[in-house]
Amino acid sequence: LRETLAAAMVTLSRYRGKDPFRDPFCGSGTIAIEAAYIAKNRAPGLDRAFSAQKWACVDSKFWLDAADEAMDKEFHGKYDIWGGDIDPKAIRIARENAAKAGVDDIVRFDVANMKDLRCQGEYGQIVSNPPYGERLLEKEEAEKLYQAFGDMYRHVPAKWRVLVLTSHREFEQFFGRKAEKKRKLYNGMIRCDLYQFSR
Repeated sequence: LRETLAAAMVTLSRYRGKDPFRDPFCGSGTIAIEAAYIAKNRAPGLDRAFSAQKWACVDSKFWLDAADEAMDKEFHGKYDIWGGDIDPKAIRIARENAAKAGVDDIVRFDVANMKDLRCQGEYGQIVSNPPYGERLLEKEEAEKLYQAFGDMYRHVPAKWRVLVLTSHREFEQFFGRKAEKKRKLYNGMIRCDLYQFSR
């Protein structure tokens, strides 16, 4: 999942860092890491170098000033951002990615089954990109997973928002309810839909 798409999903969930944030199919952790960036108000690319920094026509002082200004605008607080996955290797990679991104102090990743997810608090967000099941056998597994996800959703507090990105056209049927909103997006070359639910 591209960072830009993950950030867009988090933004559409209206997450701002105040409520709990969950990704029960976190994979390499991209969505939760982007949620951490949004919670902290961290400027994109702050830790990167850009070719334009070598342009002779732009004084390097401007780049340093811009970076200082961006860091001054960062928020510092306690956040409840969590990602889970049943694959221990994915969780190890997610933790490494969070450390590289400088947000490992505010994002937690655990080996966990989505069925065991418990959401507490009046408000919160679940934003996720579950497996699509592009091959036939994988598709059947994905459909069972979507059904289990729908069963788990029944226990989510009423004011939580849930956003799910998938390429499976019958996702709502297996999830067990109709989305309030549906947006067409592309994950690389794969045409997907972003389903938004709230109860």
